[in-house]
Amino acid sequence: MRWFRAQKGWLLTVVLVAVLACNLPQGNSPTGGPVASPPSGGGAGLQETAVPPAALTMAAGTAIAAMTQTAAAFLAAAPTGTPTPSPTLSPTPTLTLTPTPSTPMISVSVNTNCRTGPGDTYDRVGALLVGETAEVLARDPYGQFWYIPNPDRPGSKCWVWGQYATVTGDTSSLPVFTPPPTPTPAANFAITGLGHVVCGGAHWYALQVKNTGGLTWESWKEEVVDLTTSAAATYTGDGFAAAFRCVSLVVPTLPAGQTAYVGNFASTPGHHVRITLTLYTDTHQRGQAVTSTAEYNLP
Repeated sequence: MRWFRAQKGWLLTVVLVAVLACNLPQGNSPTGGPVASPPSGGGAGLQETAVPPAALTMAAGTAIAAMTQTAAAFLAAAPTGTPTPSPTLSPTPTLTLTPTPSTPMISVSVNTNCRTGPGDTYDRVGALLVGETAEVLARDPYGQFWYIPNPDRPGSKCWVWGQYATVTGDTSSLPVFTPPPTPTPAANFAITGLGHVVCGGAHWYALQVKNTGGLTWESWKEEVVDLTTSAAATYTGDGFAAAFRCVSLVVPTLPAGQTAYVGNFASTPGHHVRITLTLYTDTHQRGQAVTSTAEYNLP
């Protein structure tokens, strides 16, 4: 840039000198004739030849035009002085990988019942067996039961106890289900008859009962009072007889809607007896209990 300014100044100086030269007085006398210079040194000198004004004017114009073209070329080649902006580098976006949380899965080390609610008071509707896995859909408020698809009934759901369960995956985002309390099935039964069989010369009797409630019976207690003799006896047991014979097949439970024989005692035909029977929902006379009483004249 400094070089250009120096060249520009030099050119302007040359142009100015040329213009001034064009305006200098020519070597003519007042009468228009040529003016002779005196010889130098008093000796014989050379005589100058006068240049016509028109020739001077033409030469000055040619020089000015040439210098103008040269100045224009310099101006065109000179930088404008406007800085060229540097390209702006755009940052490359960073790809962030979000890990997909693993689906919670459950397995058990012991075959575990699957129920309609989180507790053993709910009905059993399936089971998660050892070696099976299921997706965990929800949990109870206490983290003791897991809500899964029913392994035995596709399309339905049920609850498994976490005592023998192993859950893998992220359970922090699982919804917490609090099922509304379900009506407790009524426990009940009906005495429908009296069984009588003679085995080894003795007369044996047993009550026929039907489970008319919604719970399963597992044990019983029978109190027999012989109103003829005032004798009394109490009998207990687990399981029920599918048929009343001298040798009967005993089943462990009496489910809802089923009929079986319960209790057996020896007595004398023709006596009048009162029988009080209590059934229990658990073995060894435990759990929920219902009692019913009937009187018979023994056949």
